[in-house]
Amino acid sequence: MEHYDLLGLELGLNDSGLVEGKVTGFLANELSGFFDLYLMKLNTNKVLAVKRGGNVYTCFLPPLPSKAGVKDLTRKLLRKFLNFRIPSTCTLSTTYACQAKCVHCSADKNMKKRGRELTTEEFKNVLDQAIELGVVNITLTGGEPLLRKDIFELIKHVNPDDANCMMFSNGEYLTEENCAKLAEAGLFSVMVSIDSPDPEIHDKYRGVKGLFDKAIKGIERAKKAGILVGISTYATREDYKDGSLERILELGKEIGVHEVVVFDPVPTGKLIDNMDMILSMEEKEEIAKLTNEYRMRPDYPGVITQSWINGPKGSGCFAGNEQFYMTAYGDICPCDFTPLSFGNIKDESLATIWNRILDHPAYREKCNHCRMQDKEFRAKYIDTIPENVPFPYEIFKENQV
Repeated sequence: MEHYDLLGLELGLNDSGLVEGKVTGFLANELSGFFDLYLMKLNTNKVLAVKRGGNVYTCFLPPLPSKAGVKDLTRKLLRKFLNFRIPSTCTLSTTYACQAKCVHCSADKNMKKRGRELTTEEFKNVLDQAIELGVVNITLTGGEPLLRKDIFELIKHVNPDDANCMMFSNGEYLTEENCAKLAEAGLFSVMVSIDSPDPEIHDKYRGVKGLFDKAIKGIERAKKAGILVGISTYATREDYKDGSLERILELGKEIGVHEVVVFDPVPTGKLIDNMDMILSMEEKEEIAKLTNEYRMRPDYPGVITQSWINGPKGSGCFAGNEQFYMTAYGDICPCDFTPLSFGNIKDESLATIWNRILDHPAYREKCNHCRMQDKEFRAKYIDTIPENVPFPYEIFKENQV
């Protein structure tokens, strides 16, 4: 076992592959009972893989008991017992270059700003600041991240002892050569977008003929290179009713991915005005029940369902609480679905901007559901964005409350 200073967490894997440990630091008496219960519950979860000396329970967090995993567990304990608001995840747009023209692109309106994308050194500085802030999961997105020429250098810059580095991709450029470079650079996991189990429908949504088949082949190559692989999809009410969602979960098992993440529709990007797409609470619960049934099956991938994890029975809204998002031009937003900028990394430190988010009335308190699906939040902060203003809207300049 290794000793970690802040709370004195000592963790290791026993002979049965279960995580065990103890608290030895200054809060040992207060934390020990909760800590033991946490590990007991943790050890009932499905292990997706063993990587970097620890159990992988999700592609979105470091393995336990890796150094980055212990850092994340320390963060959780500090949040629960001392109310420290430390982000676990940052989603960083590497570029808006993309060969696809998705009908539902959440980044579409951010591209209109036509700013300057970050240089290699500027991006590395953001990575350093994020890790200093406490982030343990760095998610690279776009556009298509593999169209950024220095992407392998950026991934390599992240020390796996500090944080995981993962990526969202449409899969076309997961060539054998690129997958080998990604693995060598230290990429922990890649989530490949699959919008429909029907190749023709998927390609239509993405605007690229043959993309479905390329994505499946990319998944196979990434797995072969030793990268954890997942499917990223979203579930409309039609997908649930016609069985498309179940077919994607079956596809995940068939091609051997480690995890499937199921988002539910959020009115943002190209679809920012489409409020009718928001699922009712009953529909969300039905989808969560279905996906949980698949998640519990031992021979199926892990499943993360946004409608559950971001809902009242889960962790609530992550935006400005557990995570933040950076556009390809350096604007910092609460999440990649929220088109509100609280500052630009080219002008201010990440800590300054993060604290500005925390101080804003909309983010001072934890919210038990997705804010971008909330009519009151949207009426106050989204619907009031002036016409013809480039996204993300620089809300911090208006001192809007």
